[in-house]
Amino acid sequence: MIAADVQFRQAANAAAQAFAASPPYIAYKTDVVIDVPSMRKHQVISREVESRTRDDFAVLQDLPRGQRQYAHSFPLIPTFDALSYFRVTFNGNRRDMLSYVEPGQPIVFTDPRATSHADVVVVMLRYYHASYAPDSNDRIAHLVMDPLTALTRGNNSDFYIHDVYVDTATSLPTRVVYTGPTTFFSTDYSVIDGHWLVTHATYTHTFYGPLKIGRVTATADATNSGFSFPLTPSDPKLAQ
Repeated sequence: MIAADVQFRQAANAAAQAFAASPPYIAYKTDVVIDVPSMRKHQVISREVESRTRDDFAVLQDLPRGQRQYAHSFPLIPTFDALSYFRVTFNGNRRDMLSYVEPGQPIVFTDPRATSHADVVVVMLRYYHASYAPDSNDRIAHLVMDPLTALTRGNNSDFYIHDVYVDTATSLPTRVVYTGPTTFFSTDYSVIDGHWLVTHATYTHTFYGPLKIGRVTATADATNSGFSFPLTPSDPKLAQ
């Protein structure tokens, strides 16, 4: 088995390559279960979504015969790379709860033996210590990621990579987990018709009142299914 940090670098590069090879359009159905136990709130939002992947512009149709709107993919675009630099917008007061996961730049590690004309070449894992969990095997490598002080000092992020499960045959992540004092975020992946896609995602966040008096924990759990990859979108606005 290769070193854990090498396994992570290979996974990040494979994810970046898969993201770069995203289909131009993707259609899918999503079912999002929202729970806020302290407010006794339980809600299921089902939508059909068709997205233009280059800029995450989508048409959303509430099921069975609800509102139709144009927005970002809901709750996140299935081509999302969880090892990239991204931002989550979560608003517990809004109907959509998990309102937007903004994709960012993929993380790419460069082989120091390769010729590069870049000003900055990333060749090592600088901000995490990676190790193998005991449940790793020849098929799935389970990486445990420990964020280093160089990353967390002065960083206003409230969650960091904690677990990465990697298909050793393809180097693609099958599951990525972020954790923090107030946040849990996980994405599960499958390869469908040659595309690496999010099939399930969970986001949990705890909101505190002033002086941390009182708290509300909200969870959005999304399952995506029925994927298709139209060459021409069904809505003309997506073709613009």
